[in-house]
Amino acid sequence: MSPPINTRHLRRLLSMVLAVALASTLTALVRPTPAAAAPGDLILNGTFDNGSTQPWWTRLASTSTTVNAGQLRVRTSATVGKPVWEDLVGHFEFGVTAAQPYRLQFDAAADVSRSLRVSVSRADTPFTSAVDQSVALTPTMRRFTFDFTSPFGDPKAVLLFHLGGQASSTVRFDNVSLSPLAVDPATDPILYWNGVLLRTYQALDLPPTSSSREAAILHAAMHDAAVSVTGVGNPYRVRVPVSYPGTMDNVVAPSLHAAIDRAAYDVLTALYGGQGQSYTQALAGAVALRPSGVNAAEVARGDTVGAAAATANLQARANDGSGNNTPYQLDAVPGSWRPTNGKAAISPNWGLVTPFALTSGRQFRPGLPAGVTGGYADLLGEQEYRDQVQEIRDYGGQTSSLRTPEQTQIAFFWANDLGGTYKPPGQLFSHTRIVSEQRQLGILANARLFGLVALALADAAIAAWDAKYQTPIDLWRPVTAIEAMGGAGWQPLSQDRAGVPYTPAFPAYISGHATFAGAWSAVMKRFFGTDAIAFDATTDDPHAEGVIRRMPGFDHAAEENALSRIYLGVHYRFDADAGLATGRSVGAYVYANRLRP
Repeated sequence: MSPPINTRHLRRLLSMVLAVALASTLTALVRPTPAAAAPGDLILNGTFDNGSTQPWWTRLASTSTTVNAGQLRVRTSATVGKPVWEDLVGHFEFGVTAAQPYRLQFDAAADVSRSLRVSVSRADTPFTSAVDQSVALTPTMRRFTFDFTSPFGDPKAVLLFHLGGQASSTVRFDNVSLSPLAVDPATDPILYWNGVLLRTYQALDLPPTSSSREAAILHAAMHDAAVSVTGVGNPYRVRVPVSYPGTMDNVVAPSLHAAIDRAAYDVLTALYGGQGQSYTQALAGAVALRPSGVNAAEVARGDTVGAAAATANLQARANDGSGNNTPYQLDAVPGSWRPTNGKAAISPNWGLVTPFALTSGRQFRPGLPAGVTGGYADLLGEQEYRDQVQEIRDYGGQTSSLRTPEQTQIAFFWANDLGGTYKPPGQLFSHTRIVSEQRQLGILANARLFGLVALALADAAIAAWDAKYQTPIDLWRPVTAIEAMGGAGWQPLSQDRAGVPYTPAFPAYISGHATFAGAWSAVMKRFFGTDAIAFDATTDDPHAEGVIRRMPGFDHAAEENALSRIYLGVHYRFDADAGLATGRSVGAYVYANRLRP
């Protein structure tokens, strides 16, 4: 593969182009007005139908250009033994946007079989290429197509056909075009690896605490890789230096796709490889989705950037307290949580984990349930508490006659508590994906959106578990409370796959589902600038298989998510209300303080 263009000589080329504009010192070109580009096409006069060679220019005075039968004919100079950039034909000053996908197409042939190198490059330092490929020409006109995602933005990029380094020949060009491509969610690496994460959730029975932490590490690393390659936006943990080492002939831009893929692969392997998960096939699938215009050197540089982004984000969480397995000590008084379904307390120390954005897990800690300032006895003496227990008894029981069919559907739709599902964080990521695809977001927008959602969900878990375990009241679940109030035999609607009643194994106040939902909705409506974006929401819960619910906006979805826990019989209303409020504060804080554009 030929090396990228030499910086010293490209500077000379730029100077020569300016000289053409001022004094016409380059090869004389035909002067008719060039044809306008087709809609969306960045190349002027790529069909040569008007007989003009403008705005195409040549490197050497000895290289001639003419238009014949609607084709550009270039008689090259003999430059055997010299670099390929010694003789070239080019088109200057069109804009490319970082992370935007493009398609470069051209027809080409030569009177003798020979190679041709084509590049789309920066017009100024560093003279890196967005696409840099070589093709074999024969006397038969053939079409060449390269799709690529620009790793940089440049308002004055240049398309170059490198003709040097070979014996003189006549090369013909036609139908040269460079057009932006529509966003294709199927090839977006952020969406791809988020899908891999959701499948990992389904394969492993992970609690929402650790799964949200791991998602934040993954998406922060992918975001940092994207920011490092493109220079657009602010990183979460690290902006990997993208220097261009080596000789002037070895200037290579990193591949954006390769950087994101490597960051994701390294993070997921580090987090889940020890749990029997392999991501070799997932990486192969990602590689198959990369644009055709990416070359091996660009992939290698992208790998370097992505690996550094993954390492920085993994190392930053190495001692964050997530490995604290100190056993939970029961308060063992009326009103206090005790095991349900025979399971020990899950993640009792998670409220002490170092947050991703918050100053601490207690930063947005809510007041105690029902506004009490004392302990369990004060709460159990409150009429509000008794009313809320009765509400769950009436609406959340397995055989409730007051709960409507829609409320039953809502209960199971938002549950996703069971092994084999993508759990609550996974459902919110899934809904983020639905909105992203609906709004046709690109790679950089998705890197930031999913990064913000992931950070907010991770800190929502820390804030919720702080309220659950680190406050004076670790509230018992409704099934325990109702039994204590004379409701022996009452069971919640919540159930496992076999229909056995099921209650999550951690205190009720505050609701984790509601906290996640509040954080998610706060990020989503700030990112999109409105709450009023309707979408069709989906679920992974086995008791709501195939159900789709139409959401008129993000807040509505969050509120329905919170209420679902009442209908499911596993949370009180103040659990839901305080969880929503806490989550919204978390989401607003994350959005205001991290991943700024």
